[in-house]
Amino acid sequence: MYVIGIDIGGTACKIGLFTLDNKLVFKWQIKTNKDNLFNEVSQSIKDCLKKRNISLKEVKGYGIGIPGLVKNGIALKCVNLGWTNIDIKSEFLKAMGIDALVEVHNDANLAAYGEYAYLNGKYQSLILITLGTGVGSGIVVDGKILEGTKGLTGEIGHIRIDKEFNFLCNCGKTGCLETVSSASGIFHLATYLQETKGRGKKYISTKHVVDCARLNDKIAYEAFDIACLNLAKVMAILSLVTDPEAIIFGGGVSSAGDFLIETIKKHYLVECLGDAKDVDIRLSSLLNDAGIYGGASLIIKLIKKGEN
Repeated sequence: MYVIGIDIGGTACKIGLFTLDNKLVFKWQIKTNKDNLFNEVSQSIKDCLKKRNISLKEVKGYGIGIPGLVKNGIALKCVNLGWTNIDIKSEFLKAMGIDALVEVHNDANLAAYGEYAYLNGKYQSLILITLGTGVGSGIVVDGKILEGTKGLTGEIGHIRIDKEFNFLCNCGKTGCLETVSSASGIFHLATYLQETKGRGKKYISTKHVVDCARLNDKIAYEAFDIACLNLAKVMAILSLVTDPEAIIFGGGVSSAGDFLIETIKKHYLVECLGDAKDVDIRLSSLLNDAGIYGGASLIIKLIKKGEN
């Protein structure tokens, strides 16, 4: 018997086939076609199962993550896919032509649950922060995903933390965390500092900024350090709200590895309340697979709960 985890992104959909003991059998991805998404995901799953001589009846459930606000399986708002109030479960099952167990959550929440499950109970409460084009997070407390009344829990990229630059955010406000701490934010900040101070290199990408920062390029390091400082300030707030055992980092910027973690730790230890200093700050164990692991793990948990 199997379960399937699905991580729907703005450009690609990652899909993983798992056994009921949470072992990844096979993973693949397809391009996100907004106009025919459910049918294409459905067909891709059916093709994969057929190649492996697995029937649809052998798949006991599907865990789906989407990049937007989700509540009770409804995509309340998903800007990247142009969705508003879409019943993801109904649309998916209609495309599959079956009735099965389906759980739908925000993608960062599922990724956080994936880390929780993969680490096998090492942490009962954790926060996963994703540093990509924007900044998002998923929060697990006592082994349960926090979703909130409107699905807004974890939208930390729009906490207005920066008072120095006040860059305009895509949400329409200024000073949001993701304007200085996301991949695009770090690049924008470094470019701004280089232009306003009239010195330093011309940066071509976020990776270039991070690489230059490692080599003690003053402008690049200043931008990277500001990004980490603002992250640390938000982490200090979150530590008093959810009291996590760990704060874990994923997303493209996390490829900076220990350089990112050590720079964040330096600021966090200054910003946080003393009792929160022992929070584990670390990189994601699953990287880009966290979402599919989270989807599969949640379905497996529900199946086992139903058996008891």
